[in-house]
Amino acid sequence: MANRTVFVAAVLLAASCLPACSGIEVRGAARERQQRVIQDLLLRSANISANIDALSHTASLDPTTRHLLASLRVCGRCEKFQRLGEDADGGYLTCMDGWEHGGVKAAFSMGVEHHDKWSQDMSRLLRGQGVGGTVVHQFDCTVSGGQQCPGCVFHPICIAPEGEEKPSYWGMSTVLKKTDLAAAKDRSLIMKMDIEAAEWAILAKERADVLRKFRQVILEFHWLDKEFNHKQYDAAVGALLGAGFRVVHIHGNNYAGMYYVPGTDYSVPNVLEVTFAADSQPIQCQDRQTLQALDKDNNVGGQSLPMAHLPGA
Repeated sequence: MANRTVFVAAVLLAASCLPACSGIEVRGAARERQQRVIQDLLLRSANISANIDALSHTASLDPTTRHLLASLRVCGRCEKFQRLGEDADGGYLTCMDGWEHGGVKAAFSMGVEHHDKWSQDMSRLLRGQGVGGTVVHQFDCTVSGGQQCPGCVFHPICIAPEGEEKPSYWGMSTVLKKTDLAAAKDRSLIMKMDIEAAEWAILAKERADVLRKFRQVILEFHWLDKEFNHKQYDAAVGALLGAGFRVVHIHGNNYAGMYYVPGTDYSVPNVLEVTFAADSQPIQCQDRQTLQALDKDNNVGGQSLPMAHLPGA
């Protein structure tokens, strides 16, 4: 940083000195050319300064953290969102592109507490498309019941990583078997998962063939500031991307604040809602978060979060 400051200062000094230090009075066209040279020097120095700044940030950022944060950038297109669930905490944006053609046969709501308007809205959406029977499966072993809605079934079960099942904890492959959806076609299911940081271990070990059953996975990722867990977090996001999903939306939960990456100007909400869609078209990945019209603060009375700034790949 000190060297950069000295360099820029030297360029500025030289540029400002050109008219006077030469001892020659410059007029007319020659003076105009001299001014263009000065402006060019100033522009080049600014560009070099910015490049040095970016390199210093890259050098100080752990590669795993960098890869994780870059993987959370919006890289997929969605033309139409619909908010399902509560107006504040408990509401999530779903990409509706192509939904008029049908194809989604059931949904999973992982983590419901005592309210889950997302299940209610999803039930209405699927039943409106003519899907019959059980359309939403709710899973949560920490409560005695879920949201009452037509076609919704509550299971007092929590979700576990594959190979770590125990009473009241099922892996995703068992979930599919127990709900008679093991033979479901690829991209015929949708899942919302808000399970208070258990999502990382589950997704990091999840099989690609299980994830490919889903058209969209809508998650709340918890505690991104726990850098000692970033290897697992990176594996979890990588499993989704490797199964053909793209990030189409991110939104911070303002109950939790921001994770400011040390030594850089990168930042991301510490608890982050992410919509992954498997049928979205690629776009240029967005380093800067933008809000959608349907985004709302989780904590209505709290301070809104600043926009995330994520590194490039």
